[in-house]
Amino acid sequence: MKILFITHYDNMYGANKSLFHLAVLLKTKYGEEPVVVVPSEGGMAEQLSEAGIRVIFHPVTQWQAVYSTPIRFLVKKVRRRKRLIQEVDSLYRMLCNETVFGRKPDLIYSNSSVIGTGAMLAEKLKCRHIWHIREFSWEHFHMRYFFQKKRVCELYEQAECLVAISDALKENFQQRYPDAKIRRIYNGVSGEYSINKRNQEGRPLRFCCIGYLFPMKHQEDIIEACEYLNREGYTEYEVYLVGDGREAYRERLQRKIRQAGLSQIKMTGYRADVHDLLNTMDVGLIASEYEGFGLVTVEYMLHGMPVIGRNSGGTPEIIKDQVTGYLYNDMLELVNAMKCLMQHPEKIEQMGMAGAERARKCFSEERNAEEIACLIHENHKNVG
Repeated sequence: MKILFITHYDNMYGANKSLFHLAVLLKTKYGEEPVVVVPSEGGMAEQLSEAGIRVIFHPVTQWQAVYSTPIRFLVKKVRRRKRLIQEVDSLYRMLCNETVFGRKPDLIYSNSSVIGTGAMLAEKLKCRHIWHIREFSWEHFHMRYFFQKKRVCELYEQAECLVAISDALKENFQQRYPDAKIRRIYNGVSGEYSINKRNQEGRPLRFCCIGYLFPMKHQEDIIEACEYLNREGYTEYEVYLVGDGREAYRERLQRKIRQAGLSQIKMTGYRADVHDLLNTMDVGLIASEYEGFGLVTVEYMLHGMPVIGRNSGGTPEIIKDQVTGYLYNDMLELVNAMKCLMQHPEKIEQMGMAGAERARKCFSEERNAEEIACLIHENHKNVG
């Protein structure tokens, strides 16, 4: 089966990591023919090409954007709607040209709810469409659609299936689009990592928060939690904030750290060697509100780390409270969870091992690919 995947960015952040491993397994294990549309050259295209998967470079404009002010959003709306329609027409002509593309795709697979390209393209081609829903776009990012609610609803409900990456996300979309066909399939996370017993003697306990620097990721909450810890005399720890983001927010975090005199917090920027870094960490932090799933949460667990996570979105579906880590609802609970692991370091290995076992069992890339392959062929039979 020829499957045209569409993604809207070119690097190897969470959604593209999941797409990459899915495409590789569909090709090597299930005999499918994946082709991936990416907007430009970058890490995603490079890794796909190395895996023998065809890449098509083509602009992919989001059909949602962050809402700031009415005027700014209106300008975005006018410009991007026009661009999006042009891109859909351009891709349609390409796919209909056998000399350029070969036979048309049997299925179009959109990798995110922030892009409507695949839905509109499938509508023009009259072919199957599956839509991977990976984010709470309004609650997490304050994004709004460029199209009327009726049109948005129509496209979601026309899709053969929406694949939600958590029950929380499935429930959210089902309430908004009651006639859409939605199935929950957890993300698959790649990697089998050797878990070395961490020697914490002679060094502070190391907490790690990996992710794009963004207000709804709540890195500021972690900084405030560290202020609480220091005031109470808990100073033997380090916190690593790993990731890049917009300059204004990054500077805001740095200023807050400086003003509080928090020498324990290290901002590393983006790190390509994240798995090497995690081998030196003890505890994972996930402070995001309305996280769709939390790929990095599972990566922490695969590295044998307990995780302290906000009790929001898909995070409580991954972390088993007081078994593989702690869930918190407010600042005091976050501080207490950090203190507990500082006071009882023996819990780190115990929870870390439980987390690694749970991650391998419930969130493997093989399980994810198997469920999606079953979905694709189950619906293919129904269509046929």
